[in-house]
Amino acid sequence: MKKADNIVVIGGMACGPKAAARARRCDPKARITIVEEGANVSEATCGLPYHISGVIEKQRELVRRKPDFFKDILDIDVLTRTRVLSIDRQAHTLELLNLKTEQVSTLAYDRLVLATGSTPATLGLKDSGLGGIFTLSKIEDALAIRDLLSRNRTRKAVIVGAGLIGLEVAEAFVSRGLEVTVVEAFDRVLPTLLDSEMAAHVARQLQSKGIKLLLGQRVSGVDGDRQEWVQQVRTESGKLEAGLVLLAVGARPNTGLAQEAGLAIGPTRGISVNHYLQTSDPDIYAGGDCVENVHRITQRKVLVPMGSTANKHGRIIGTNITGGCDTFPGVLGTAVVKVFDYNVARVGLSESQAREAGLDVLTCLVPGDEHADYYPGARQILVKLVADRDGLRLLGGQVVGPGETAKRVDVLATALSFGATADDLANIDLAYAPPYNNAMDPLHHAANVLRNKQSGDARALNPAEVRERAQSGVDFILLDVRTPEEWETGHIEAPQTRPLPLKELRSRLGEFQAGGEIVTYCKTSVRAYQAQRILDGAGFEDAKFLDGSISAWPYDMPDKEEARDSKLANIDEGATA
Repeated sequence: MKKADNIVVIGGMACGPKAAARARRCDPKARITIVEEGANVSEATCGLPYHISGVIEKQRELVRRKPDFFKDILDIDVLTRTRVLSIDRQAHTLELLNLKTEQVSTLAYDRLVLATGSTPATLGLKDSGLGGIFTLSKIEDALAIRDLLSRNRTRKAVIVGAGLIGLEVAEAFVSRGLEVTVVEAFDRVLPTLLDSEMAAHVARQLQSKGIKLLLGQRVSGVDGDRQEWVQQVRTESGKLEAGLVLLAVGARPNTGLAQEAGLAIGPTRGISVNHYLQTSDPDIYAGGDCVENVHRITQRKVLVPMGSTANKHGRIIGTNITGGCDTFPGVLGTAVVKVFDYNVARVGLSESQAREAGLDVLTCLVPGDEHADYYPGARQILVKLVADRDGLRLLGGQVVGPGETAKRVDVLATALSFGATADDLANIDLAYAPPYNNAMDPLHHAANVLRNKQSGDARALNPAEVRERAQSGVDFILLDVRTPEEWETGHIEAPQTRPLPLKELRSRLGEFQAGGEIVTYCKTSVRAYQAQRILDGAGFEDAKFLDGSISAWPYDMPDKEEARDSKLANIDEGATA
């Protein structure tokens, strides 16, 4: 493709500056201009929750590049506080409005980049005109919230939406001494990211920090006081007192300019682009939150607004508008978030998403330590893998817990990018040393559990299935094969529960009917799986184990926290393979 002499980028946050900087490196002679409606460019908006909490104290730390940098170092003109009113595709010009002087001007382009981002959804609540209702998408929002908190105007906050931003800000508010309630329309936290049994562990962590969760509830409105400041949030179940409300219910792509210019809009309502990130006009490219992407597993169009994706888009666009032919393969929805003492990460499809896509899936829940348990400080994580049942092609994964999750999800993102199977994952040569990992990573164990399930050697029920059986009075035995000491520290309360230490199982097989269903559990499923195999060998045809066992059980028990002394910690040493 021929290089452009005159490049204009609309949008100065993530994708736009990246595209401009890459274009300059590819073409030292082109004229490049960034047009930004706000006062700043290159804001690190993902750091805003941490600015509210004070972890990131200085505002300037969130402004990564100033306009002078682009001019002095890259010879790129930056027009801040400038709004693009319209695009004339035939004339290859833009109509601009200077928001400081209110002067209107025209700017020509050979290649145009739309990096217009997205706008937070507000459910119409911002239209109430009440003070104290916020979204969080720019530095000004964080500054306004910080100012409110510094004046101690309220001690009660309601967050609408339990997604990434909502949970990050919930932690920030708690750190500032607020009483926090999170309202979520879906039945779980992080509903677009996690399956129910994984989300339940995150919910317990939030509740342990004093956060009240209202799940499966919709907000219907807000009420104010005589000073026109928010005072209450109305939900389907009642009213919540609040002097501060954060709306964190997603964002809509900013496509107004594109639509008015006649560019194609996709089924997700994002700007439609090809794999070169070209719009329906070959001289106009688009990237970042305003465009739709292809999901690499389903090949369906999706909206997954992430700063990481926007930066990848920017580099590809910068290459292509200067004569290159780079392509973008799509997204996997990779995400990681800190939720107090928990690290939460996911990639690919959740089980529910895979089933909605019509895929026949096999899943597993595998607890494990982040590194060797005999090296001090090991913290637990819980891994869930989702794979295609027939070929065991990996479809997605989720990792939650106080231990290291980001590196596991990055391994999974790499594996999914290359179409890896559970067989491939089981044999990936990951680094091992006691301070960093076990000889076999929890991902290795999870892959092997999937392989055992596919072969028929391992048969499991997930926590929700076991709980439903127990509560509905199904006639089965829920066999706890831990030690008596472990039983005393906490066990699953159900009429079907029975303790029987693994070491006694072979000698007491005569106590069970061969045709009855037996579901075994332990701490992490290692002994439970061994018990299932012992029962198999003795001719019991309906033996299973509880996937993930006690460590994956997200429901209340008299005392779920098991003793962590060395004797108990090493009982499950080994793998379910």
